[in-house]
Amino acid sequence: MIKTLARSIREFKKPAILTPLLVTVEVILECIIPFIIAKLVNEMQAGCGMDVIVNYGIQLVIMAILSLIFGVAAGNTCATASTGFARNLRKDMFYRIQDYSFENIDKFSVSSLVTRMTTDVVNIQMSFMMIIRVAIRGPLMLIFSFIMGFAMGGRLAMIFLVTIPLLSIGLVLVIRTATPIFRRVFRKYDALNDSVQENVQAMRVVKSYVREDYEKKKFTNAAEDVCKDFTKAERIMALNNPMMQFCVYAGMAFVLSFGSYAVITSQGAELRTQMLLEDLFAAGLV
Repeated sequence: MIKTLARSIREFKKPAILTPLLVTVEVILECIIPFIIAKLVNEMQAGCGMDVIVNYGIQLVIMAILSLIFGVAAGNTCATASTGFARNLRKDMFYRIQDYSFENIDKFSVSSLVTRMTTDVVNIQMSFMMIIRVAIRGPLMLIFSFIMGFAMGGRLAMIFLVTIPLLSIGLVLVIRTATPIFRRVFRKYDALNDSVQENVQAMRVVKSYVREDYEKKKFTNAAEDVCKDFTKAERIMALNNPMMQFCVYAGMAFVLSFGSYAVITSQGAELRTQMLLEDLFAAGLV
């Protein structure tokens, strides 16, 4: 299936390859910025001069601008690659349908083919867009965040070892619960399109036999069925944001609580040790 779909990329291979590369550079810059800010705070606590502050400020501005440029470029190449891929895929499907035998024509209804070339192609387009951008950005951000967290946070970064597995388990449960519902909804799209097609093609027949109320009721039932399943699936998917927010704020509460406790009980020795480790890490000695 993947090889078959990949054939439709064709002339859009270049933007499809450029997007992960641009996203990688963007993620690296975004992860370096907090490290530079931490260095700036340490220098200011040590009583550095204005020239050092200006130097760090210029570095931060340059990295922020570069991150913005690479992010915009990644968005442009991602949009170009995904929309071009969808265009080629829709074209390939159309020409393939023209070569169908009578057996295939009897097997697939017109409403089903319409759904395949519209809704399904759009879903594949969005999936491809997420694969070459979000699916690359997410793991890279996770890896670099782990590295920077343990480099700058020390033992406090151990919170990642708790929140990440909990969040992963929650996301897996949400996906496994919502996926069958989405599959059922996509099949019901065929019935909805079939109802619309019948009313458009046989409009005169419906009016002649005074079947407007029946057809309206049939379409309403099909639409409500799709709406009900879609609402149920979206409610399940909506749990993603609360879970992520819970993990983020739980991590913040842990860092603020135990970080403050460590600084107070050690009378600042813990903080000085961490600052020394950061300097050694920046110098490449750790």
